[in-house]
Amino acid sequence: MNILGYVLFLPFLYFYSYILGPVLKCVLIPGGLAVLMLIMGPKEFFHYMKLAKQAPTSHKPAELT
Repeated sequence: MNILGYVLFLPFLYFYSYILGPVLKCVLIPGGLAVLMLIMGPKEFFHYMKLAKQAPTSHKPAELT
């Protein structure tokens, strides 16, 4: 009975990991960014996208007191 479970499980695992996952990334990420642009407005959206792409000047560790 375990062999039947593996025979049925492995193709679905392959499908979801290597086929459906990349397809969903190609659809959901641009769609989410488009919805965010509709909410924020194009001017503010591109302003914050430009800030997000810039590398921070320094990575100072937080000091715990």
